[in-house]
Amino acid sequence: MDSVARRFDLTMLYAAYGAFRRDTAWLETAARPGSAFGWAEAASGWALFTAHWSLQNRAEKNALWTVMYAKDADGPARVGVVLDAMATLALRAVPAIDGVEAALEHRDRGAFAGYARDLRASVDALLDFKESNVLPLIQETLTPFEWGTFDVELRRELGLRGLGVFLPWLLDGAPDGTRRAVLGLLPPPIRLCYRARWRPRYLRRGGLAVRAR
Repeated sequence: MDSVARRFDLTMLYAAYGAFRRDTAWLETAARPGSAFGWAEAASGWALFTAHWSLQNRAEKNALWTVMYAKDADGPARVGVVLDAMATLALRAVPAIDGVEAALEHRDRGAFAGYARDLRASVDALLDFKESNVLPLIQETLTPFEWGTFDVELRRELGLRGLGVFLPWLLDGAPDGTRRAVLGLLPPPIRLCYRARWRPRYLRRGGLAVRAR
């Protein structure tokens, strides 16, 4: 394993994890008895969460975790132990995801509230673990080229049309520092599309920032 500590810019990972925390917190609020949010709003927020959760997981697995596992094969397996623990935490979120899906389909407010609560707890636990234990290993184990493939993989998964949904979703309600950092990574034409077309369209369709008002 390369022992040199890298300093890759993990802005997009931290921003995505912040967006997932925001979504699960909103879903828990939307699921409470007496919530002002209707089923259509909850389903819309859920669709955005699940689409980007699945996409993010695929990109991370293909471009990050698989590469890190392979590098650990001839070493002391320290990285593999951490990644295995991460995978266990990720599995614990699956029943809550399935439960929210079923509750929304059947419009069961009680089940929705319970599973949304479980989902927030399991997602928070997973993301806290990744930020504390997994992301630092990226700096230690990957080469600049290998880290760069994550951006390529994420863009491949999204496509240009998907990027037009992903960016405004990612930055919906994000702190100013996060918004500036993310936009600073993007070429000027993409920033222009975000400001002039993608974000206004997202807000017209009812992003979380709109529903939370």
